[in-house]
Amino acid sequence: MEPVAVVAVPFPAQGHLNGMLHLSLVLASRGLPVHFTAPAQHVRQARTRARVLGWDPRTLRSIEFHGFYVPAHACPPPDPAAPSPFPSHLIPMCEAFIAGARAPVASLLSSLSSRHRRVVVLYDRLSSFAAPEAARVGNGEAFCLQCVAASDASWTDAGRRLLRARGLDGVPPVEACVAKELVEHIVRTQGDSRSPAVAGVVQNTCRAVEDEFVDVVVVNW
Repeated sequence: MEPVAVVAVPFPAQGHLNGMLHLSLVLASRGLPVHFTAPAQHVRQARTRARVLGWDPRTLRSIEFHGFYVPAHACPPPDPAAPSPFPSHLIPMCEAFIAGARAPVASLLSSLSSRHRRVVVLYDRLSSFAAPEAARVGNGEAFCLQCVAASDASWTDAGRRLLRARGLDGVPPVEACVAKELVEHIVRTQGDSRSPAVAGVVQNTCRAVEDEFVDVVVVNW
């Protein structure tokens, strides 16, 4: 039995796909077996983008890509007059993505769990359905990938103390940037965020830039 397998489950939007792809390539370059799972068209795109970005072809070939079908869904146009700047018109795509992804991801985790002592799932907030799926395999655990620590800390930075200290008190509050539908979507799909399978968060940051914000995330985890 092999020691560990990593399963990356990004949300199919460019910022999410790119961040998860870079992390997957870094892990694969260290010799870890990585499985990148996404809608089929985004799997094709990920392979092309990794080549364009100059990654060693051997690293790219070492990643196993798993594509799946996303059912047809409504594609309403964005509403520039919406009260929230979050693109709520993407919610139908979110729902369709989960409908298409849940079973293939669950099947992949089940298969890997029989061949590896540990299955590590990397997901982001909009693919948070992967966390309870990791909990369903006895040797699985999940980590949420965040773009920066401030995006996580902003939920728990009481009185926006850190933002004010850095002259960023003019930054809109979280509730002004995140649609209520998105919060409901995350809660509905993630299940129990404190499940034993959810081992923590992975932050794309460094202490030289976000020292105090990183501490807030650590304390509140």
